[in-house]
Amino acid sequence: MRFKNMICGNPFSLVVSLPSNNLELAKAALEGGADAIKVHCNVWHRASGHTFGTYADNREFIRQLIDLCGDVQVGLMPGTSEAFITEEECRELEDMGLSFVSAYIHHLPCFMMESEKLTNAVAIDWTYSDSTLDAVRDSDIGVLECSIVKGEAYGTDLTYADVLQYQQIVKKTGKPCVVPTQKRIRPGDVKHLYRAGCRALMIGAVVTGQEPSPEAFRETVRAFRKAVDAL
Repeated sequence: MRFKNMICGNPFSLVVSLPSNNLELAKAALEGGADAIKVHCNVWHRASGHTFGTYADNREFIRQLIDLCGDVQVGLMPGTSEAFITEEECRELEDMGLSFVSAYIHHLPCFMMESEKLTNAVAIDWTYSDSTLDAVRDSDIGVLECSIVKGEAYGTDLTYADVLQYQQIVKKTGKPCVVPTQKRIRPGDVKHLYRAGCRALMIGAVVTGQEPSPEAFRETVRAFRKAVDAL
């Protein structure tokens, strides 16, 4: 199943972004009820404070993760403008069984839009405009990640103004939208994102912690799973 099909097929989905490329955390996410797991390479990650190595550094981990996850979707944040996977590496990931890639629109090489196997979960940031949303609506983007929080607001509480902003993006683009936890979203907030028309929540280091134990990580994922199942 492609990532887009899962996002569009479920009433609401729970994506878990690992704070570090660690199979024990991946197992905990699966036990907690993740619908999909996302990992990183070629990047320093603001929320987790971690630097993720090159694709070559992470190749075997990604292979093992895909095997571990089975039918659960696996995605990769493949880099930024400073370093990004190559076309050859993209084809290798397709063959491994990766489900989706997740990258900012202003970092995404055009060749990534040509994949017939990987869903492009493309992210917009806080600089987006109405014209950006119009262009996204008319594009081949499969899933839109709403990474619209300014860096200085990371970790602050979600407000209803934020929810309405996500709602506007959903209505304006017509794309299945994923909200990442750049803000400190709580399980009780999930129903508001659902009512706003969002299709998934992606929880990461802001709510799971930068270096959680597998046990603590599992319980955090379970709390959000319970909120999603209650919708």
